[in-house]
Amino acid sequence: MSHTLITPQSDSKSHVRPKGTSFVGLVGVELRRLWWRRLTKAVLVALVAITGLMVYNAYNASNPETLAQRLDEYQRVVADMEQQKKEIEANQPTMIAECRAAEAAERERTGESSIDFGCDQIGVFQTPTMEEMGITLPVADAITAELAPYAAFVYAFLVLLLMGSFVAAEFSTGALGNWLTFKPQRVRVALSKLAAAGVGTALLAALGLALLVLGARMVATVNRPGADLKLPAPPPLEDSLPELLLRVVAVAVGAALFGAALALLVRHTAGLVGMLLGYLVVVEFIAVNALFGGRLNPWAITPNIQAFLNKGYTYMAEACSGVGGQLSCTYREQAVSYTHGWVYLLVLVLATATAAVLVFRRRDVT
Repeated sequence: MSHTLITPQSDSKSHVRPKGTSFVGLVGVELRRLWWRRLTKAVLVALVAITGLMVYNAYNASNPETLAQRLDEYQRVVADMEQQKKEIEANQPTMIAECRAAEAAERERTGESSIDFGCDQIGVFQTPTMEEMGITLPVADAITAELAPYAAFVYAFLVLLLMGSFVAAEFSTGALGNWLTFKPQRVRVALSKLAAAGVGTALLAALGLALLVLGARMVATVNRPGADLKLPAPPPLEDSLPELLLRVVAVAVGAALFGAALALLVRHTAGLVGMLLGYLVVVEFIAVNALFGGRLNPWAITPNIQAFLNKGYTYMAEACSGVGGQLSCTYREQAVSYTHGWVYLLVLVLATATAAVLVFRRRDVT
């Protein structure tokens, strides 16, 4: 009787893994959950709207009316500098002599022969170029490269809130506890949520950047001046545009993973949002520049993102040195390197994600 009911074919089918239990299947389930959330639709609309607004601002900044105003302003600046040059040339010998006398007196008073008042530069004027005044041909790649860093911060902030809410909401509603009764492998569940956050963000960022590139090309085509107006081309890009766009996607994906990992630790949407906004206001906007003379910049998130996006970031910080037995402190330009930026961000995301998975593996979710 048993041989007629349980055949080898039916026995083999009973051991087939049910659909959706593989890691890829879990990620697919999380992506479907992410898509059907209302906040996802709102973030998608916001992403498209903000990208369109950036393209519109680029259009206004390079349209014929704005270009004509900038050309008029440039001609006024050049004319004013020529007038000042003529006025100074008449008194230039006297001004240089007075400058050298003051320089010699200061050297004698301090005993420092290296003091230089720049007397030779009196009356020397460097007329600004059109490129320095921002008057260049509207080129699609240059417009995209200018807008991409701003898009990176906007996309990162949006997905940070979206993915944090996506994970934290399941704790508040109890959906995560129900899900674990069917899929008790906590590490796989946590990793699938992080993977879904990364994949979903990559798709959102790719959509936003595609719209940005398309919009930049439309602006360059519509606002291109006639052949009779000779304008200089924008300076060549320091880095290839595809690499810059990939870094924008990487920043957005990193922000999504960071937000999802924090949600696994905090487990509450309101608490997560409050913590993130508090950090941005108190630390990034106030403490970084107000405390320790700006020397906290290399260890804040925003400067490292800028260093990663722009292949370096400069800031002003207090630097002290001993001169003649006395401590002298002045503000000098400091730099955060590209390598420091991506290593800092990578360690931050990996450390937060690892801690989140380890805590989620042991903590009660009820």
